[in-house]
Parts: sequence; C-alpha cells; structure tokens
Amino acid sequence: MAEKIPFFVLDAKYKVVNDKLEVYLFGRTTEGKPLIILDDSFEPYFYVIPKKGQSLNSKIEKLRIEQKDDVHEVIRTENVKKNYLGKDVDAIKVFVRFPKDVPVIRDIIKDWEIIESINEYDIHFIRRYLIDKGITPMMLYEIEGESVNRKAKVPVYKIESIKQVGDETLTSPRILAFDIETYNPDGKSINFEKNPIIMISFYGNHFRKVITWKRFKTKEKYIEFVDSEADLIQKFKEILETYVPDIIAGYFSDGFDLPYIQKRAEKYKIKLDIGLDSSDLNVSKRKVSKAKISGIVHLDVLNVIKKMFSLSLKTDYYDLSSVSEELIGEKKTDADLDELSSVWDNKPDDLEKYCEYNLQDSRLAYKLAEKIMPNIIEMVKIVGLPMYEITRMGFSQLVEWYLIKQAFNFKEICPNKPHYGDIKDRMLNRYKGAFVFEPTPGLYKDIIIFDFRSLYPTIISSHNISPGMLNCGCCREKAEKAPLEKDEYWFCTQKKGFLPTVIEDLIKRRRRIKDMMKRSKNVLLDARQTNLKVLANAFYGYFGFFNARWYSLECARSITAWGRYYIHKVIESAEKEGFKVIYSDTDSIFLSLDGKSKTEAKQFAESINPTLPGIMELEYEGFYPAAIFVSAKAGAYGAKKKYALLDSDNNIKITGFETVRRNWSLIAKETQKKILNIVLKENNPDKALRYVKTVVQDLRERKIDLDKVIIRTQLTKDIDSYAAVGPHVVVAKKLKSKGHDIAPGMIIEFVVTEGKGSIGDRAKVPEEIKDNKYDSEYYINNQVVPAVDRILEVLGYTKEDLLSNKKQSKLGAFMK
Repeated sequence: MAEKIPFFVLDAKYKVVNDKLEVYLFGRTTEGKPLIILDDSFEPYFYVIPKKGQSLNSKIEKLRIEQKDDVHEVIRTENVKKNYLGKDVDAIKVFVRFPKDVPVIRDIIKDWEIIESINEYDIHFIRRYLIDKGITPMMLYEIEGESVNRKAKVPVYKIESIKQVGDETLTSPRILAFDIETYNPDGKSINFEKNPIIMISFYGNHFRKVITWKRFKTKEKYIEFVDSEADLIQKFKEILETYVPDIIAGYFSDGFDLPYIQKRAEKYKIKLDIGLDSSDLNVSKRKVSKAKISGIVHLDVLNVIKKMFSLSLKTDYYDLSSVSEELIGEKKTDADLDELSSVWDNKPDDLEKYCEYNLQDSRLAYKLAEKIMPNIIEMVKIVGLPMYEITRMGFSQLVEWYLIKQAFNFKEICPNKPHYGDIKDRMLNRYKGAFVFEPTPGLYKDIIIFDFRSLYPTIISSHNISPGMLNCGCCREKAEKAPLEKDEYWFCTQKKGFLPTVIEDLIKRRRRIKDMMKRSKNVLLDARQTNLKVLANAFYGYFGFFNARWYSLECARSITAWGRYYIHKVIESAEKEGFKVIYSDTDSIFLSLDGKSKTEAKQFAESINPTLPGIMELEYEGFYPAAIFVSAKAGAYGAKKKYALLDSDNNIKITGFETVRRNWSLIAKETQKKILNIVLKENNPDKALRYVKTVVQDLRERKIDLDKVIIRTQLTKDIDSYAAVGPHVVVAKKLKSKGHDIAPGMIIEFVVTEGKGSIGDRAKVPEEIKDNKYDSEYYINNQVVPAVDRILEVLGYTKEDLLSNKKQSKLGAFMK
C-alpha cells in the first residue's frame, strides 16, 4: 500500500537494473530517517530541429543500432514548440531507453542534411531529470510510494508521485567531519601504497572519536583502540553506517583523505561499500581527484573555500589553520608532525597529543562546514543541482547550469557546448575592457565614492543584450546601437531576450531580499543575496568565456562599450557640476568634495539616475576623509588600482598594493601597513620616513626575526615546466631532490641568505638558517623599499632619502 512521506532530497544517481532505467533520490525524512526514492518513469531525450518544412519523426523512430551486445534505439518522438536563440522553432523531442543511447543516435543523424541542429544531447541525465521534474536538492517534498526490495542500507520506496511542500529547506543537515593521520617516517614524501593510516578522527553533533591501532594509557574516552590498520578502516565503515550523516566533510579530502583510505582498503581487500545503495566509494582521478559516496554528500571544505570564498578572504594561505583562524577564530593544535612517525615507533605514550591534534582537525573542518553551509545551501537552491556538484563548480559553470534550469522553464532549447576547434578559435578573440580614469598620485581628503549598482548585469538587462536578440531584422533602424567605433551591434526592442529576462530577475530578487534584511537580519537571506549577486556579476564574464554555451563576443564587446559610455557620462556630468574627479574604474567614480557637501554629492547622484535606462542606478558607496593614490610605474601618472582609503570609522581599505600579494615577506607587509596608517590617520610624513629608516637599520643589524623575512610563493605548475626559474622553484627542486613531495599549488617558503651567486642560489628553507643570517641588503632593497617607495614618493621623498642617514623634513600640508 502506498505511503505518503515528507522527504528532503540530498543527492541523486541512476542505475540500470534488469534492463530498466532507475533514478535514485537520496535523502532523509523530516524525522531524520535516511531513505532512497526510486523513480523508473523518466526517459532520456534530446532535441532535433529540422529544416523548415521537413518531417523527420517516422525516419527517426525507425532507428535501431546494434553494437556488440548492445541495442540502441529510439522509442518515440514528440513534436514540441520551443524557442532557440530568439527564434520560435518546431522541434522534435527524441526519446531513447538509456542515457548511453543518446550519443549513439546523435552520431547517426548528425550529418542528415534535413536537420538544422541537434541540441541538449550533452546534458547529464540526472541533471536533466532534476530540472525537468522541478526537484531542487535541500528542499522538502512529499513522496507517495511503496516499499520495494533493493540492495541498500536504508529503506527504498518506488514513487507514484512527488510534489514540493512549500519552501521548507533542510537548513541543518547532519554533518560528520573526519581527518586522517598517516605514518611518514622520513617526514617528506606521501606514499599511499607504502605508509599506513595510523589514526582517523571524527567530529559531529555530540560526537567525537579518534581511532588508532597503537595502544597507550589514556583517560580520554574519545580515543578508541583497534588491533590493526585493517580494523581501523573497518571502523571507518562502521561509524559511517551507524552515524548515517547527510554530509561527510573533510579538508582536502578529495585529494588526500578519501583516496588514501581507498588505496589502503585495496591493500587489505576491504570493500568500501559505504554508499547508501551499497555502492563503493568512487574516486575519480582525472585532472583533479574527486571522491563520491552515493547518498552521503562528500563536502571538501577546502574546495568550497577556494571556489566560493577566495575573493572575500584576507589570508593568503588556504591551509586549515589560516582559514579557520579567519572564519571561526580558531587554529590547529600545536604538534610536530615530523615527529609523529618516530613517536609512533618509539614513544607510544606520547601519542595522545597527536590524537588531540587529529581530533582538532576534524573539529575545525566541522565548524567550517557549519560556517559556510548557508551559502552552499542557498547556491544549491538557486542553481538546482546537488551539493556535491555545486561545490565543485566554478562561477561560469554555476551561471551555465542556472541558465539551463531557467531555459526549461522558459521553453528555451539550450545551445550545445563548443567543440575543441570552436574553443581554440574563441581563445584567440580579445575585446576592449573597462575605461579607467587615471588619478594623479597624491594625498587627498574628503572623497565620495559612487558605484553603479551591478553595472554589467543592469546593462545586459537594460539593453536586452543576448545572442538571440543581436542585430534583429525588426529593429535595425530604431534600436540604439552599442557605442563601438567600428562594428555595428544592436539588440531587439520588440521582445525581451531570454538571458536579459533571467538576469533582471536575479537583480530584482536580490534587491527584494536586501529590503527584507533591513527589517530583520537572517543568515540564509544574506547568503542568498550574496549568491544572487555573484551569479549576476558572473554573467558578463560568461558571455566571453570560451567554453560557454551562450558565448557571444558581440555581446561581451557591447557590454563593455556601454559600461565605458556610462562611466564617461557620469564623469562629464560631475565635472559640469563642479566636482573634481579623482579616479574612476569599471563601475565606480571617486569625487573630491573640494568645498562641496556630502548632501550636494548625493543630490548629484539623484539627478543622474533618472537619465539612466531600465534598472540601472548610481548609488552612494561611502565617504572617506583621506585617501592616497600612488603611481604604479615611475612617473607622475599610472596609479591604476593602487590606492588606500581611510573610512569614517578609521579603517583603512587597501587596493592594489603589495600587501595583498603572497610573495612578499611579513616585514615588507607590516612596514607598508604601518606607513599607510601614519600617512592617512596622522598626516605625518616625517614620522613615516623615520619609521622606514628604523626598519632599514634593524634589518642591517639583524634585529628583525627570521619569521618576518620568510617569503612564501605558490607553485603554479610543475617545477620542470618553468622557463624562468625563480628562487621558489630552485628551493622546490632542492626539496624534491631530498625526497619531499612537490606539486602545483604548494606554497614554498624560503629565505634569501648572504653569499655569492643568484638569489635562487642563496635561497634556503627557513630550517636551514641559523643566527638570522639572512641577506639584509636584499630585504631592504627588494622587499621593504619597493613596498613603501611609491607611498613616500607622493610625500616628496626619494629612494635615497629612505636609505640615507641624514635627517629629512617635509613641511606644510600634503592633502589635496
């Protein structure tokens, strides 16, 4: 008898069982019980657009291809009316038995002359299912169905119907974080096949556990002993099966923890059938390692931090301790991992501190997962794909799948992904970017900044910029042309395009949410408005992205052309009103009040907005009592994107300076930050100069600690691929020769020492340095002075002034 069950969807996959295609929806009930929902009613399909006047249904329906033991056939067709790139089309929906039949049938018919195009053959079946069925992961549904017998670890129900229940969301999924520690006797190379896992930790809600197979005396109840590594892996399976998390979270668990566990399980012939459908852990090892567990969402927190939060983080480093300190105010436990293997072999009674270390890593991964969960959940709801997939997508992919989801709702047929040849051609294309009003280097006071609210998204919406609306026949004479010098592009004014409609909805939804947040703060609402902003702002880049389905160089060029036009318009209007324009970039303008009031500046913006099209709006960003612009190169001009602002709360906002770059030493960063504070907050040039001179002298006398002269640089590719070999590459090669694992993405630490030869020859790892024997003159001339010389140049000082011992004095006001 059919039952009605409230059910949160978490993940999905498909299987072929007894020659029948079945979709599995994984999730849990409102009571927290895990379930699998089975649906065998959905058929794979793709679209064929025939040339006008051609009838293809009967010919396509007769297709049957036998290949070895497989039969690929069309089971039926359906005529549908759709839109495709701005045109109404009569399309044929071609249904097949299995997803694997789609590419075979497509290859047979792709050269038929009576076919205009074949579309949506490259959309993954499960994503197709979720979009067509309107199923959004993390949302609540009511399913009606009966229990069926399938090999699985949780009950399975075959559905008769599924419908969404309001807007209820699974906001607090059951998370279990884990972390492993491995035996590594030389402390250098990671060897999955040779070195065992010696402990594994878990952290969840009211749950903490460390499993290890070396016994020692302890009073800690969270530490549990087993007899071998094989038993440890079995215990890993048991804990997953008994805890049954919605999400298993790790930090770099795609690339390390789960692949390591899989490799060690293979050694002992342990079957890692940890999926809720009894399927094995699946580790994909293509360009990037990915680990998937059916029914349990694997969340690699590091992956999410890099993809979704990198632009908002202040830290230069993505290690667990640095990220945790910034986001949740906690750090890793201190323990010398290089000694772990020795302690394991010789001093097992000292292992407890490593268990604490191991548990803290899981705890931090858990806390970080909790912290970022609202953003992830809201992105899942917006784009409509499972969390596992969303957290492994870049912004262009998120935009594209949001568009594919919306295309179904708008009865739009999606363009196909470009072929390799198309991608190569697109990569050669370039177009002019934003206009930048170059500032005069100097100190300024009383600055007002105005921003165009979501400039590029509002341009797309206001000017109906979309590939299907480009150079339409109906509007050639009356449509406003994009302000380009040579090419002539216009966009339809008779009907709204698909992409502009979608992006306008994103903008309006975000504005509504921001208004709601003025009345009451809400973490999920804030996450939603942030994600809507991210998606909307990514649209412009998507048009010019060479791998995009809706790629359009003409659209990308038109967007930036309109952007330059509106920035010029505001600059001209501001100057007519008597404001001094200091600087302007893509979507913002910096004005010096220069005797005018904030009220007058705001009134100026209000006078501009009625002249702007559609939903475009110039808004007040903030008032800054002091600012400094410096030259990017030698000379009076060129301060593009290199400035610091002092806001009304006495905070300094820095853009374009070396402090945001990883490959500068801490002493250079600290000195630059201190100088900016002295200049902007105290307006005291003499004090700034004296401070730099003190740092220079302390370096010469080696009073600066070694940790402040360490330079950290990331390897961006394999060390053998570098044409120009910098000091970090030299050090990396030395480390590799000593047995260390070196890979792209690693941060290489080094200190430049005294001696002969190139900088690379004199670069050493910090552990090799004794008695602060670093090269003082290198750090003075290549780190500290370059970090501050442009700032002090604005004050009238030269490089020689910084390095000389003579007293300098600058009188008078420096503020413009």
